[in-house]
Amino acid sequence: MICLRQPQPGTVPGRKQQTGRPVSTLQQDQDRVQRFVMSRLCRVKKLVLTAISDVRDRQGKRHTIDQMFVALVCGVLTGSKSMRGIEKLTKYLGLGRRGEGISDTALAALLVRLPETAGLPILVKQVKDMARRGALAAVGLRQHWVAIDGKYVSLEHFAGGIATLMHNVNQTVYWRAGFLRACLVSAAGRPALGQFAMGDKTGEITNLPEFIRWLREQYGELVRNITLDAGLWSKALFAELDQCGFRVLAGIKDNKPELFAEVQRVFRIARAAKNAKPAAETPWVPCRTGRIRRQVWRLGSLQGWNGWDKLRQVILVVQTTRASDGSSEQQELRYFATNATTDLLSPQETLELVRRHWAIENDCNWTFDVEFGEDAGRLCTGNKAVFVLGIVRMIAYNIMQWLRKEHVQVQHKYNKPTPRPWADLMDLIDKALCQVGSEFWPRIRMATVRVQM
Repeated sequence: MICLRQPQPGTVPGRKQQTGRPVSTLQQDQDRVQRFVMSRLCRVKKLVLTAISDVRDRQGKRHTIDQMFVALVCGVLTGSKSMRGIEKLTKYLGLGRRGEGISDTALAALLVRLPETAGLPILVKQVKDMARRGALAAVGLRQHWVAIDGKYVSLEHFAGGIATLMHNVNQTVYWRAGFLRACLVSAAGRPALGQFAMGDKTGEITNLPEFIRWLREQYGELVRNITLDAGLWSKALFAELDQCGFRVLAGIKDNKPELFAEVQRVFRIARAAKNAKPAAETPWVPCRTGRIRRQVWRLGSLQGWNGWDKLRQVILVVQTTRASDGSSEQQELRYFATNATTDLLSPQETLELVRRHWAIENDCNWTFDVEFGEDAGRLCTGNKAVFVLGIVRMIAYNIMQWLRKEHVQVQHKYNKPTPRPWADLMDLIDKALCQVGSEFWPRIRMATVRVQM
């Protein structure tokens, strides 16, 4: 997606951002996007030289590694779905030797040579930059919470020994590569914190402790409270995390049949009691199918039951959806376990946190799949490139989330600032970079952005 014309300013309905600053034209948004993206790319460029070792042969270094990595990030920022699209973008931005662009084969050759952790130090430094600028402040919660989830992609090769050999119903052989991802769901931008490649024949629960240790080493106290899906934890892991000082909110489903049945039983009794009331509930609010309300119930009576010594609370969230004409109602019951005490996690925070947990799916994984095309077209699948590209997408995702949720919001139909749509933001970034043109790399190279390693 390359813009070859000078963008024309257009009028946008009057609105105010959270800072109270009025923004009225597309040109102003485009200028703001250009300044922000250029400063972030300059930071990435300087970090590449110290964080990534150039593993290419001495005679194969036609282009510098910082130019190539920045080109990959720019490709994601502008919505490129193929290596050929990134190659065209590099020509327009004057990258490569003598400004003639970087070929798609050269970019792919670099990706297949890099280890699966290449780029992680850049991502960590990026998140720490956001923290220093106040972009990671907890919103609606008193503490920071990190959501962790697994992701799998299908490949046609063994990905350097990391992917697992699989067979589908037609007995066709393919390879499945998996990794864990973490997202800071307590912050407004839901930034991605890291990625951990799971090895051959190992599952999510096996790799989760090591991933959590890595997150704690990199981010310190930022990673103390964790939310997990029902399939990502066990009784032993729950006790181990509590012993290490972590607070955990984890889903309960029928993959833990004894606990699931007991939790259902105690909540049926509690809700049927006379004058029973939920600990907290939201008012009825509009949704796509009508109106919706959420209630939270919580009990501490299961602590010590069947060896669950660290189970300080069990939580039930009841989501009721009412049709627009009031003709029908649907209820969805979700159960959770936590080692957090009632003073550390209030009923209102519990409702908010349960919704925030799904941000790793709705914000992070959904964006990677739909907007970045991670599943449909993975740009390059050779060796461990799929893992490296995952980190590149995380770096671009954090830049764009920071932009769309804080700097270039749009007006909601209820006169409430909301994040700018992804396609709209990609178009703005594309136009902003095209406005720079061949001056892109000289400006990146000469910028004086403070770097703290």
